[in-house]
Amino acid sequence: MLKGKLTLVLALALICVLASAASAQTIVHWQHHHEARTPALESLARQFEAENPGVQVKIEAIPFDSYFDKLLTALAAGTGPDVFQVPMAFGTELTRSGMISPVPETVYTTEEIEELFLDWTISQFKYNGKYYALPTDVQTLVMFVNNKMLREAGLDPEQPPRTWSELLEQARKVTIRDEQGRIIQGGLDTRYKWAVHNLFIHQNIEGPILDLENKRVTYDQPAGLEAWKFVAELITGPEAVDSPTFLTGQMKFEQEKAAFYINHPVTRGRLELNHPDIDWSVHVVPMPDGSDELITVGHHWAYVANAKSADSELAWKWIKYLASEEAQRLWVLEARDLPSMIKLVNDPDLTPDEAARVAMESLKYARPYEAVGRNDVDEIRNNIWDNIAIGGMDVEEAVKAGAAQENQLIQRKLR
Repeated sequence: MLKGKLTLVLALALICVLASAASAQTIVHWQHHHEARTPALESLARQFEAENPGVQVKIEAIPFDSYFDKLLTALAAGTGPDVFQVPMAFGTELTRSGMISPVPETVYTTEEIEELFLDWTISQFKYNGKYYALPTDVQTLVMFVNNKMLREAGLDPEQPPRTWSELLEQARKVTIRDEQGRIIQGGLDTRYKWAVHNLFIHQNIEGPILDLENKRVTYDQPAGLEAWKFVAELITGPEAVDSPTFLTGQMKFEQEKAAFYINHPVTRGRLELNHPDIDWSVHVVPMPDGSDELITVGHHWAYVANAKSADSELAWKWIKYLASEEAQRLWVLEARDLPSMIKLVNDPDLTPDEAARVAMESLKYARPYEAVGRNDVDEIRNNIWDNIAIGGMDVEEAVKAGAAQENQLIQRKLR
């Protein structure tokens, strides 16, 4: 008799467990893996679950090299995760695709989003009066300086280059060549091509880089060509300050083989962790000669909800949590990201040192990176670079050819 009652109790307990599991709500979340952000994301997921009993957040951090292929294949098949992370360059295409859902008013109204977030961090995801994403992983471009190398070249690291011509002048003073004229110490580490050419393009073109009305880019016009010609001065000729044949694919700045480096503020975390012996500082990026305003490039990723999610409201509740003030403080302090919330830009708790202050200030003069798509566009613009630096192609010819390719890409994606 006792055995029968015990069996009944166990059976009832099992039914309860199965019923509980069946009633649990699961949010499937995809994003590309990052050594600092993934642990922070997992921590936020566990907090969200604790605050929302019965909800499970299933994180899949995918290697960057395979992330887009896996994501776009899943979306094309009508499946994929409930929530996923995309770069801002996907905004124009995705908001028109029907693949993602707009922010529901139960989460934020359009007016609330515009009051809370920096304009350039949301602008690429607005379509027909609605927003389709909340920004995260916010970055700008700043200039890293090897203080020791500048002093050795007779320069003052507290007086870094403020203009393009000063950058060229100081970088040339740091550059060292062997007897055959080959660079053995560079002035500027240009391995992150995206940062270099997009910075100068966005600084020098007053209007849009992406003309959506005519579905074309504008960097093949005079202002854009001037920026590309400056790029050519940096990487070609007998006075170049870097070369594609110098330490190809290697981290020149981290090896103290280049004095200047243009990259995102998140680079601070990697330098602090992996290169504690380097004497470096962070500064405003150089501006075009004669410019009377500061301009840098702003870039971010964003969290979006799959239009085919079984519970769109829950997906957006999770996204709101990820973009909340509490979460943004974690991203800034743990992952060295920048905030997208306006109220956090002037928060002294988030700028404990000069490098953090310079990075935070750059949010105020950033203009959004403009492109349709990411990997395809990167390949096209990087090919322009390679055709100039390696192929010896005339700058204008290379730029015109690349712009024509990008125009075809835009027209295909936005047809």
